Order: sequence, then C-alpha cells, then structure tokens
Amino acid sequence: MKAVPRAAISWWKRSVPCCMFFGLLLAATVAPAQNLVRVEEDWEMVVGEPDANSCGPQVACTMSPLGDIDGTHFTLEINHRSMPYWSPGGITLHHWSGEWRLQSMERQDRSVMQTNNEVVTWTQILEVESGQLTFQIKDGASSTWGPFGYSSYLKLQANWSAGHINDYSPDVSVSRSGVAFAGNRVSTLKLLRVRATLSDGSSATDDTVRVVHQHPAP
Repeated sequence: MKAVPRAAISWWKRSVPCCMFFGLLLAATVAPAQNLVRVEEDWEMVVGEPDANSCGPQVACTMSPLGDIDGTHFTLEINHRSMPYWSPGGITLHHWSGEWRLQSMERQDRSVMQTNNEVVTWTQILEVESGQLTFQIKDGASSTWGPFGYSSYLKLQANWSAGHINDYSPDVSVSRSGVAFAGNRVSTLKLLRVRATLSDGSSATDDTVRVVHQHPAP
C-alpha cells in the first residue's frame, strides 16, 4: 500500500470542479499528514422485470480500500447469496482477501425480487478508525426488503493497521461491480456520488454519475 497521503485526494483533482473544493484540495496538498479515512458511495439500481422463478437479477457491488481487489475488499450481493453456498434472494455482505472469503453476514429477510420497475437505493461505506476497517450498508430502500441499513447492523469489520484508505478509487468500485445474472432485467445500476472525509474532518463530494450497467446498452 502506498504511504503517500496525497493519494487520498488525487482522484478528486481529476473529477471534481476545482471551484467547489479548491480550499480542501489546497489544504490537503500543503498538509500532507492528512489521510483519507472515510468514503461513502451512493448507489441506485432500477429493475425492469425481475423473475422470481430464476432469481433474476443477481447483483454484486464491490468496494476496496486498495487500488485493486488482490487483497482486502468487500462485496454487497443483492437478491442472492453466492457463498459459502448459493441461496436465492436477500442482501448479503462478504469480506474477502483476494479470492478467499474471510467472513459474511446477511439480513434475515431472504425475499426474492418480483416487483416491476423497482428502484433500490443504498449507501455503502468504508471507514478506518482505531485500527478497524468497517464496511457498512446504510440508508437502503426497496420494495422487496423495505428500509435496510438503518440499525448499524449491516456491516463487517476487519483489523486495519494502515490508519488510512488512501488507495481507494471509485474506478475499482465501478469496474468490479455489476449484474452477475439476468442483466436484461436491470435497467440501470449507477454509482450516483462519492463523499470523502479526511483525517482532519474536511470533506468533499464528487457528484459524477458513473453508470455500471445499462439495458439496453446505449
């Protein structure tokens, strides 16, 4: 993992208008001790016509504190569970080290999607604090499972000695997320915005909409 604190803000320079966050970026540049300690991603999925019989669609979204998924990363599985054995429906979280699954958790409600034109929204978070890396889902809303992620229950934690997540990139989230099955049943899957918080408490928001999946393709 790179130890250059400035990496925490390099992707903001590429994607966020300087007029909006010039003060934050300048401060981070001249104060290299600042680290990226929290990232929130707002997601939206619009389902066209789900098929309860085949459990379609099946969606997986990835979030990593690194610039790849060769080491620690996390996945959110929607409308299915892939590991340690496959089962239909529900919402499941996994913690991985490369291809090795380290831990998982899921909601009790294993309902299968069957509502046409359903819109599912949620926020997924990576945060490092006191030697712990937390992946959490919050503020979720759907027709199938109702509100989810409001009780701080949907989360996984791991030991994390780095003290920062400077190598995080939304590009990894986008490139490693998608519809694993029945992509024709998902109209869109989008990363709507990203919020980042530095160790001094300063923050910035990137409102760039990143399209992960669209059917039919443009």
